[in-house]
Amino acid sequence: MNGGIHMKRILSVFLLVALCLSGSVFSAAAVTGNAAPAPLEIGFSDCNGVKIEYAIYGNRANEPLVLLPSNGNSMHEFDGNVLSGLSEHYMVITVSPRGSGRSDRGEGRLTFEVMCDDLLCLLDNLHIERTRIFGFSDGGNLGIVFTCRYPERVSRLAIMGANINTRGTKTIDQIGIVVKYWFLCLKAMITDSYDAQLERDIQGMMVGQPNLTFDDLAKINIPVLNIYGEHDMIKRSHSKQITKSIPNAEELMVIGGAHSSCFDFTDTVLLPKLLEFFAK
Repeated sequence: MNGGIHMKRILSVFLLVALCLSGSVFSAAAVTGNAAPAPLEIGFSDCNGVKIEYAIYGNRANEPLVLLPSNGNSMHEFDGNVLSGLSEHYMVITVSPRGSGRSDRGEGRLTFEVMCDDLLCLLDNLHIERTRIFGFSDGGNLGIVFTCRYPERVSRLAIMGANINTRGTKTIDQIGIVVKYWFLCLKAMITDSYDAQLERDIQGMMVGQPNLTFDDLAKINIPVLNIYGEHDMIKRSHSKQITKSIPNAEELMVIGGAHSSCFDFTDTVLLPKLLEFFAK
């Protein structure tokens, strides 16, 4: 058998196993509904030696609200009713973290700490002293880490499908994450392509990050809204412990929602709750 064909078959089996174990983990959230409103500004900000893609929506006279996407996804993940609804009340800033969208990848390991420093630099460049944040999945994790590192820059934090360490992910889903990471490591080694290496590095963030403890959450002194799905890939016990560990936190379990599919309830559940929480 041709060696190249044999290796392609091995890679295909690895990927199939990963998708079967945890298909929902690897698909971007489908934010349905209206198209995104026209941005007030769209461009790049020089942050720590990389160009970070961002856009601004709504009214500049309104208070700021930053949206942080899930693992590997860009600022367009929130296009639809989430962005449309929030931008009616806030100056919304959407961000593509380094390595996603059109943002540079930069050098070194991809970590939440590095992305936090990028976000801090972006806020400084946009002259935003303090902001509300809504983050989904790894975007929620980034929001938590950012709040722990720079508490003076966040007024309110809403997270959805977030975890503070890999033990918070259901075992079957974490196995799928690791298997896909192995597949991507093999793919990157064989192809030696930049895209394959980037995909590997982004996936790798879910293998060993974040690394917070519940004691870390006890230091958060701002209001936090913790949203998770009834059938989320994050353990319900973990989600509830996040809420319990933050002194001024409340939670919302989306009945019928999984991880990404919580966005299916945007108009009826998610958006009304976010607007209520951020308006307090």
